[in-house]
Amino acid sequence: MTSWQALRPWPRARVVPARARALALAALALLAVATPVTAPAAAAVAAPAVIPVRAETFVKVEGHGWGHGVGMSQWGARGRALAGQTAEQIVKAYYTGSEIHPLPAEPTTIRVLVDSDYRPPASDGSAASSNKLLGDIIGLGGEWAVAGVTPNLPAGARLRLVSFPGQRRIGVHVLNAAGEKLQVFDLPGLMEVVPQTPTTRLQVWYKRTPPKDAKQTQFFDVYRGSVRVYINAAGLLDTVNVLGLEDYVRSVVPSEMPSHWPAEALRAQTLAVRTYGVTSLRPEHPVWDVDDTTNFQVYLGANHETGPTDAAVAATKNLAITYQGQPIRAYFFSTANGHTDANEDVFGGPPLPYLRPVADVDPSGKPWDWESPRAVWETKEFRLTELTPLFNTIPGHGLGEIRMLDFSKRTMSGRLRSVVATGSNGQATLSSWEFVRRFNALTNRDIGTMLSTRFTLTFRYPLTQPVPPLNLPGGQSLYFPQTGHNVRHAFLAYFTRRGGVAAFGLPLTEEFTQNGRTVQYFERARLEYHPEQAGTPFEVQLGLLGDLVTEDRRPFPGVASFPSGPEHRYFPETGHSAHFAFLAYFEANGGIARFGHPVSEEFTENGVTVQFFQRARLEYRPLQHPAQPVQEAHLGREYLRQIGLMG
Repeated sequence: MTSWQALRPWPRARVVPARARALALAALALLAVATPVTAPAAAAVAAPAVIPVRAETFVKVEGHGWGHGVGMSQWGARGRALAGQTAEQIVKAYYTGSEIHPLPAEPTTIRVLVDSDYRPPASDGSAASSNKLLGDIIGLGGEWAVAGVTPNLPAGARLRLVSFPGQRRIGVHVLNAAGEKLQVFDLPGLMEVVPQTPTTRLQVWYKRTPPKDAKQTQFFDVYRGSVRVYINAAGLLDTVNVLGLEDYVRSVVPSEMPSHWPAEALRAQTLAVRTYGVTSLRPEHPVWDVDDTTNFQVYLGANHETGPTDAAVAATKNLAITYQGQPIRAYFFSTANGHTDANEDVFGGPPLPYLRPVADVDPSGKPWDWESPRAVWETKEFRLTELTPLFNTIPGHGLGEIRMLDFSKRTMSGRLRSVVATGSNGQATLSSWEFVRRFNALTNRDIGTMLSTRFTLTFRYPLTQPVPPLNLPGGQSLYFPQTGHNVRHAFLAYFTRRGGVAAFGLPLTEEFTQNGRTVQYFERARLEYHPEQAGTPFEVQLGLLGDLVTEDRRPFPGVASFPSGPEHRYFPETGHSAHFAFLAYFEANGGIARFGHPVSEEFTENGVTVQFFQRARLEYRPLQHPAQPVQEAHLGREYLRQIGLMG
């Protein structure tokens, strides 16, 4: 379980053509003009479900809630209790069709794995323990003993475990409170340390646990019940606390929920903890039922018990949450922020009728757990390529260069089911929680932590965001406030000389480096700088946007060769022709130098007659533009969107 602590739908992305994907993956490392700090802030845009991975794409994770999202929201229980709901009402709100019934009257114990794979320090002092802590078990508050081995020992006496280098033996030294040795024996396969009075508690000194607060110096590992120490298959020690179920619940409730929360929330938590504990018993397992972590429920021993939570345990003694008379698997988590999920959507397995999705909102539509500090969270911005290590370390999958990430598989509430990564050498899939685990473990810690699988990715399209005017001296730059971009130097000279806005449209980016070439995008064009042609008319050239946009559609059907005339022209270079208004516009506005050769015939697309050329798409729109029915499409804008550089 997890410690205490309204999504928009995800649209499907367009299929990105192969060459466009390759260009999108290319390094866009150098912006020609650094954006000053006074530049307008870039608005965040929700990323599509399928995202091309590019070197210069910056994203951040915007998340909702904390935990797996199945069963009871702990912060939601708090909100409901503050609104006057009882523990029974809270429980029934989260566990569909549930009831509250007594458990069988006979005493129940539970075995909690509190430490594993511990190697004690060497008996001769040649090696420290595996965690640098002494291998001591101490009796506190009353008499205690090692079953079948020692007599009753007084409070303050201790066992000291030691190892023998090169041997599987574990020695046990019995020491009095003054540190004097009373008895020595070899640890058998199992040693059980048992209290002899109701006030006896056992402290496992080698169990590393955090202090209760800044003033606390004593470890939390002080336990009711007995402590069993096993030598496991690796020759290391596993330690298990065996205690009554109610005593277990007394520790778990304040470990999972703040004890100052409303009494009815604490009672609801107690019912869930007890029920989860009962359904976790594994009599077929030879050693333990649960561990003391969020893998099951957080259990911190007797030192963590409090008055308010003890009262909640006493008020609900022996009661459990049931469905059709049987205890349920009472999952709980921190924060839902509006909606819980079905068990099969998160954990897999068959649907459980009492773990159905719940709209966790009050009558006004506000989430019951809106006051949780983790109702909404986000990471810092990071390069999308930071996610590459999450996938190229999957055993058995050599994905190569990661090119696409698919986040489209979602539950009803928007939680992620899985992520599919497409690389140059194939595909691999990570489950949602494996993705979160790897993100938190493998990305830079400064980025932040993901708290749930209910999240979206957003990015800011940095290349197309507005920048301030450059105002270079001598008219070397021109600023366009309509889009917030500058045109300068050689690009400005070419732009002005060849028709300006009327020919190319407004600038959409600043100059930047793409595939090793300095480029700048305009609404209808891409200008490219060719330094090897410096001083010639070809120093600045128009990019082949028509070719790029149609790469996955070509070759278009051609036509048979025919003699060219005033209204018809055949282009043997590409096997296509131009006619009538398209030909007239082509010839009047720069011809091959401006548009390149045709790469298609005329055809109808979305109700409009169009024709593609190497650098343009001409559209025939006589109703919208009777004075000039032939219009040039905004291929610059279209291509930037196609490769994911513009919203």
